[in-house]
Amino acid sequence: MAEFSNNEQQDESTEIEGKITRIEIGGKVDEIEEITDKKAVKQIRNIIKEYIDYVTVPNRRKSDLSFREYIVKQITTTNDKMKEIHALLIEKQQMSTWAVAERLINEFAVFSKHVEKGDYGFTTFFENPKILEMDISQLYLIDFELVEALKTMRERTSAFMKVVQNNYLEDIDLWMETLDRLIGRAMSLFDDRAKLIGSYERIS
Repeated sequence: MAEFSNNEQQDESTEIEGKITRIEIGGKVDEIEEITDKKAVKQIRNIIKEYIDYVTVPNRRKSDLSFREYIVKQITTTNDKMKEIHALLIEKQQMSTWAVAERLINEFAVFSKHVEKGDYGFTTFFENPKILEMDISQLYLIDFELVEALKTMRERTSAFMKVVQNNYLEDIDLWMETLDRLIGRAMSLFDDRAKLIGSYERIS
C-alpha cells in the first residue's frame, strides 16, 4: 500500500467524502457527487486488490498490469453473455439482429486484445520517477470512469439477456444501440488512458 503523511491522510479522509453538486433537471433538483482522484483510488482498490497507485515506478507497473487484467476479465464476461444473447436471437429467428450482435461480439474481442496488449508506444511512464501529479490524478479518474463504464455495460448486457429470454423483442434494436454506445465509451476511455501514459515519451 502507498504510504501517506499525516497531512495527506487527513486530506484523503476529507476528500473521500466527495463534493455534492446540486443541479436542476426538468424542474427536479438532484444531487450529484463529484469524484476526486483520492476517492477514485480508494474505490478502485476496493475492487482491484493489486491496484496500488502510480506514484512510484514499481507501483505503476503492478497497478497497470492488475488494472488491465481486471478490464480484460470484465470484457470477457460481458462478451460471453453477448454470445449467449446472439445464440438466443438465432433460436428466436430474429434475423435482423444477428449481424449486429455478431459485430458487437467482435468489438468486445478486439477491445479485449487491445487492453491485454497494453501497447502505449514509446513511453518513459514506467521508468521515469518524475511524473506530474496532475497527470497521475487524471489517470486515476480515467481508470475509475472505465471501471464504472464496464460495470454499466455488464449490467445492461445482463438486463438485455433477460429481455430476450422473456421474449420482449420489440426494442432489441434500441438495446443493441445502447450496448454499442457503451462499448464505444469504454474504448474511448482506454484510448484516453493510453494517450496520457504515452505522452511521457519526451519527458525526462
